[in-house]
Amino acid sequence: LAAGMKSESDEGLLLDGILSQARVDGSEIRRLLSQSHVRASDLIAEPEHRVEAMLQRAGLVVGDIFKIVRALRGFHSDGGGGGGASSQPQGKAARGSRNQPTMRCGLIVYSTTVLIVTLTILSFYLPAMIYHVRSTNHRMTRSTTYSTTLHGHYSLPAALGGLPAGGAMPAPRGPSGARVMMVTANQPLPCTTRRGDWIMELALRNKLMYATLHDYKTWWSTELVSAWDLEAAWNKIPLLYVLMHPESPVTQGVEWLLWMDDDAIFTDMNFTMPLEQYDRDGINLVIWGDPQRVYRANDIQGLNTGVFLIRKCEWSRQLMAEVAALATPSIRRQIGNKGRIAEQGALTWVLHSQAERWKDRVQLERNFTLNGNWMDYAKKWVPGKPKLALPVWGNDAIPFVVQYAGCQMCRGHSENGSWHDGGVRKCQNAFIEAYTFGDDQVLSLLGLRHLTMDTHLVRASAGSELYQRHQRMTRCLPSFLVIGTQKGGTSSFHFLLKSGWHDAVRVNSGEKEIHYFSWDDQFRQGPLTYQQRFDGSGDRLGECTEETKLRGEVSATYLDYPKAAERAAMLLPSARIVVLLREPVARLVSSFNMKWQVEICGKLTWSRTDCYNGVTSMRVINENNVAPKQRAAAVKVWNECSVDKKGLDHDCLRRDFVDKLSAAISDEERRLGECAKPGAFEELGSCLGVQGLEQAKLYALMEGALFLYRSMYSEHLAKWLKVYPAEQLLVIPSERLKEAGDMKDTMGRFARFMGLSDSGAEVHNDLIFKSSPAAKGVGSDGHVHENGRTYIAEAPADLAEKIHKILCPKNQELAQLLLDKKLIAEVGDMPWLATALKRDIC
Repeated sequence: LAAGMKSESDEGLLLDGILSQARVDGSEIRRLLSQSHVRASDLIAEPEHRVEAMLQRAGLVVGDIFKIVRALRGFHSDGGGGGGASSQPQGKAARGSRNQPTMRCGLIVYSTTVLIVTLTILSFYLPAMIYHVRSTNHRMTRSTTYSTTLHGHYSLPAALGGLPAGGAMPAPRGPSGARVMMVTANQPLPCTTRRGDWIMELALRNKLMYATLHDYKTWWSTELVSAWDLEAAWNKIPLLYVLMHPESPVTQGVEWLLWMDDDAIFTDMNFTMPLEQYDRDGINLVIWGDPQRVYRANDIQGLNTGVFLIRKCEWSRQLMAEVAALATPSIRRQIGNKGRIAEQGALTWVLHSQAERWKDRVQLERNFTLNGNWMDYAKKWVPGKPKLALPVWGNDAIPFVVQYAGCQMCRGHSENGSWHDGGVRKCQNAFIEAYTFGDDQVLSLLGLRHLTMDTHLVRASAGSELYQRHQRMTRCLPSFLVIGTQKGGTSSFHFLLKSGWHDAVRVNSGEKEIHYFSWDDQFRQGPLTYQQRFDGSGDRLGECTEETKLRGEVSATYLDYPKAAERAAMLLPSARIVVLLREPVARLVSSFNMKWQVEICGKLTWSRTDCYNGVTSMRVINENNVAPKQRAAAVKVWNECSVDKKGLDHDCLRRDFVDKLSAAISDEERRLGECAKPGAFEELGSCLGVQGLEQAKLYALMEGALFLYRSMYSEHLAKWLKVYPAEQLLVIPSERLKEAGDMKDTMGRFARFMGLSDSGAEVHNDLIFKSSPAAKGVGSDGHVHENGRTYIAEAPADLAEKIHKILCPKNQELAQLLLDKKLIAEVGDMPWLATALKRDIC
């Protein structure tokens, strides 16, 4: 055929045929070939690899090059070389017959080589050929009949001639949202990160709730539609292609498909995309993008395929086919970085290289935030508010969608392996905030809302029916809780309130601490029993006298016991929370001193401030130690430290105290070190084993082994701030309770926090200047108060320095937490914390 070309007109006709078969932009390619002096006959006559080189030098895009090469194969297979064979000189034919055995062997080798090369080429190009063969055949025949193609059992339309402008398939209009289907997918295997499956479940729930609110159809996929070539993020391409088939039973009546990656969530649940405007403008694809970066720069970051809206029509199916054609490894290497191009880069390439074909029906949407970057919006959500706390790129409007791209919250690692557990937790925490913000918009329809931005717990919204019921049933329960810390001054605080410092405040009767929220046996008794711990309570929830008084209670275990915060928030979401924080090393030594005295003295601990001086014989030990373990420990100390069997030597007791304190710190330090290793439990308390223990074991662990942990205030305060807003918390440094003048100011601050007067006839500040039983050591009831015990020894300087260094990072966390939540105006408001931060270097 090439040898028979006689004129330029013949060359033009042949080029028209090639370009028609290849289905490419003819005018632009003719111009490029003419400038490079490439003729149609050259394309047919030359081998394939030289044709590719000629076209590349002419400046053709890679996609068009491969289409032309495929078309040329068709010309060759139609017998293009037949004429040349008959024109061979007879002499050559005769020589060929004389060498027939040699030629036969050569043909076998040649045929084998061609077969291997062909199979290799097919492994690269078959996916693209499958997607293109339908359109090629249909454009050639221009038939309106349906034919079966290589896509399986689906019947595909043969031409676009009968479609409306833009290729949109007419669909019956249903309800307001029935014309849209939201499509998403999750990986088919379980997540490998801690909480990953739960996070993905919440992301899916977010999408389903949005679809429900707007009457959208939904399609949730876990299938890899074409796993052998279109893996991972590419999977959306064949999935959407199949769903957009005109005969697909699941998309009948659907006009638009809204694709959402699994790591994208809706945050403005009331916003809907302007579909009518897109209809008027003839738009088929709506995606975030920058025209300059897409159409001019071919920048892979110029658009984002995590979220997009695509019309169900043949135009869209052809676009998906073009993108899928770039998934083969050979093409990826041509247009991507080492062949790693993903579907986002492929779509960018298609729109860039074929702009004239697609551009007019693509809306690179920038009028609203179609998919915001999660890092831009972290910590900027304000519950119940229609604006962000701080603007993002000059805009404080709530984004329609936020995507957590790069977080790998399910798989937990980046492509290069650099991602880490801390990064995953950061992403997950930011996700929970955004999810909660969106979910509150849904829950508001039921009269509910989340307690805070980072908890799953909900409460009734003010004014709702549920809220009014809850208020009626809990009006006789505490309005405030003093939650600790242990050894932080809770006894002095309780004594002052119980003595009647303020006429409008009442604390529980009986023992100082109820432990209702921290101890299982107390919590199981139920809220009515809890209510009845206060004088004037009735036999039903919500029935009590003295309704004008504010009820409160003091339990030092609430701060750090694992279940207390959530239990309190569920029953008393409106309660005010008071936290007393003591210098952590002093708190630790005081706590250990009590534990050590109980071990040595047994019941004498509660009747003598210097109980170890009361241990004068084995008979005393047997009478006062009720538990076998305690008795064995006391006997051991007696055998080592007794003097003439009449008492205990103080020097020996000091060595025993210091040795046991050092051993306890070393053991706990080792356990904390194990918890700090990569892959350990997300929460420190879980790693230390405080979760899920029955009450007796939990008590033994918390009171007898976790001295450092209980002094890590940031760990415990963070749990309370997950379920209570910072506005409901008051943090008081324990130093402010030691001197009468400071305590008067502190109690005035407490009164204002509770909405009470801080002066006048109902305030009895004279009680502040009276010594409390805690200060005296032994009260009128004959019991020793916790901070009235004497110390046989203090922590040695080197041990104290060691404890300071262990707690230093947590003190820094505490300072940042208190400042971030505006619980203190400056670090100096917490004197011991300011001193610790100046002294310690972590």
